[in-house]
Amino acid sequence: MTFLARVGDSAAAGAGQVFGQVLGAVAALRNAKPLHPRGVVHAGTLVRRGAATGVPLLDDAGPRPCLVRTSRSIGLPAPLPDIHGVALRLEEDGRPVDLLFATTGSGTLTRYVLRPVRSPQAALTTMMPLRTPSGALQLRLTPAGQSGTAQEWVLSVSTPARRTWEPIAHLVAGTGPAGPDADPPLRFDPVRHVPTGTSVDRWIRLVRDPSYVLARRRWPHEATGPV
Repeated sequence: MTFLARVGDSAAAGAGQVFGQVLGAVAALRNAKPLHPRGVVHAGTLVRRGAATGVPLLDDAGPRPCLVRTSRSIGLPAPLPDIHGVALRLEEDGRPVDLLFATTGSGTLTRYVLRPVRSPQAALTTMMPLRTPSGALQLRLTPAGQSGTAQEWVLSVSTPARRTWEPIAHLVAGTGPAGPDADPPLRFDPVRHVPTGTSVDRWIRLVRDPSYVLARRRWPHEATGPV
């Protein structure tokens, strides 16, 4: 490992420790999850068109059942603006795959900037790219409508350098909870629960892992949803 790589790793690990302490303090004050404290888990279906991203879970055509958790990051009451989130849980070969989206811009730079909005009908991205054999990719969810019984998004893919997004799937979820508990204690992990054929950059893992661990120590055990 080069000197610059070691410096970068140290900076990322340090940032993770700082984020973890901050999130842990918020969790202790709230006695709950520091971010996305309340949400609703819906039953959903991801209908894939058949793409060529190099990621089988995204490329194989056809429907795939999933769970969709919608939430507000800070937990401010509507109609106050907040960073809206969608956590998508799929299964692949008997293991969970988690994709987490938050409201951001969609441009080559603004997709890395969290954006508080009043309405959940706004674009959300995964922000950080996934590494694949054919290069890095990012995902975006664009709301495609909502009725009394269903809410819909278009799932699109892009590389970090491209301005355009290519639609590859359609996500449909109910508006009501998937079970008797509207917000069951699911634990989403976008770093370890990645699709087959993908990985996250080392610096992302160094930032997120300590912050997840330190923050989770400070909220009740039963509150095991996404940070």
